[in-house]
Amino acid sequence: MSSCVHIQGCYPKHELQHGMRIPGGMLVAALLGVFAFTGCRSDQPVMLLVSGDTAGWITPCGCASNQSGGLPRRGGLIVNSQREHAVVVVDAGGSAIGTGPYQRIKLLSLLNGLQTLGLQAHNIGGPETQFTPRELRELASESGTNWLSANLTADDGQPVGQKCLLVERSGLRIAITGIVDPQRVENPSWQAQDPIRSVLNALQSQAADVKVVLAYFDEGELRALAESLPEVDYLIGGPTGQAMSPTKIGPVTVMSATNKGKFLAGITLASEKSGFREIDASIVEVSSDISENDAQLKNLKSYYAKLKQQDFTAERAGLVQHMATDDTGYAIAGSESCAACHQTDDAVWHDSKHAHAWEVLVAKSAEFDPHCQQCHTTGYGYSGGFENVARSRELVHVGCENCHGPSQAHVSDPRKRTPFQAKEQCLRCHDHENSPAFQFDPYWTKVLHAGSKTPGQVQQ
Repeated sequence: MSSCVHIQGCYPKHELQHGMRIPGGMLVAALLGVFAFTGCRSDQPVMLLVSGDTAGWITPCGCASNQSGGLPRRGGLIVNSQREHAVVVVDAGGSAIGTGPYQRIKLLSLLNGLQTLGLQAHNIGGPETQFTPRELRELASESGTNWLSANLTADDGQPVGQKCLLVERSGLRIAITGIVDPQRVENPSWQAQDPIRSVLNALQSQAADVKVVLAYFDEGELRALAESLPEVDYLIGGPTGQAMSPTKIGPVTVMSATNKGKFLAGITLASEKSGFREIDASIVEVSSDISENDAQLKNLKSYYAKLKQQDFTAERAGLVQHMATDDTGYAIAGSESCAACHQTDDAVWHDSKHAHAWEVLVAKSAEFDPHCQQCHTTGYGYSGGFENVARSRELVHVGCENCHGPSQAHVSDPRKRTPFQAKEQCLRCHDHENSPAFQFDPYWTKVLHAGSKTPGQVQQ
């Protein structure tokens, strides 16, 4: 007996352009563990677009130019692809970044955006298993997401997502299933079965031309799976660190779309009497020159509005571990306290971009996003440091203590030195993601003060 049943439906490609949300989260499909979609027949080639490991990145941080990724550009890419292809959109897992209230809002907004992109199913990856099965069902109900998993059940033995997705486009039948590495399951309320056996059970007796497995596994495990699953045509991961270009392992093509949604795995197929013909398989960059999709920009605006309504404190956002404080005054004093004795240094700071860091967020309407606040405020998460917008207006921008450390003890007694070596703090925010062009020597000259003449003479 086939493990995929048909649920009829047809969504013309113009609906994505107008931002229509495709219905999902069907209770019958969840109970049966199966879901099938019959698309409009045409002579267009079929393009399967697979995202994965988006890790909450609805949009790039925007701190550097020409950053890839983001749902607005992904939407533009999909709309462009629909002009010549019948597009099928799925996700290999890894959209979640945690289970706190801030992280849940981010995931729900990401899922809402994916639904507007026409997402057919989302594999349950390791990060998603941080949530309980009940919580994932709630997210499915709120967003319309169809979870996909062949080897996961709730602790009561009931499936949370469908085991198999069957899509028919342009006369081509594509069976898609999903699995997660049992070692990556994070919540004890999940039961993980053997992934190989689960794939075979989900795809057995399928009258499909193409069989695809979405697998949340690292590169080594993906390759091992391919050797054990010659029955499938495509195996697509997963958290491999970097995107993997198509590689043949026996009859199986292995690929991976990963790294914060910057890349998609794209497979273009055509129907033939003997089954299917691969026209192209490649990694597609969601590059900065792609026009942003209006529906996704609207979704991003809605996300920022939700964050403004919440105005998360640093503690409630769950992004920092508070450093120990004691009677020595290891707390944020504020840049104005520094200026009282360090007028020259304060003048240098006022002329730097650090002194205007908050304005960058306001210009993008991102000032209520805790992820951004970490590097655009003073003392985020420290005692006396930035808490949230409502309470900490005086601690916006990158102030003295971001580099020199919590300085209340130094303010109270100048004989006590500030706790941080300034030069060691740069990479905390100027990492490869947010500041890919960062080089210490030329950047340091822009903030040079306190008598230092070269990077080797940096003072605390």
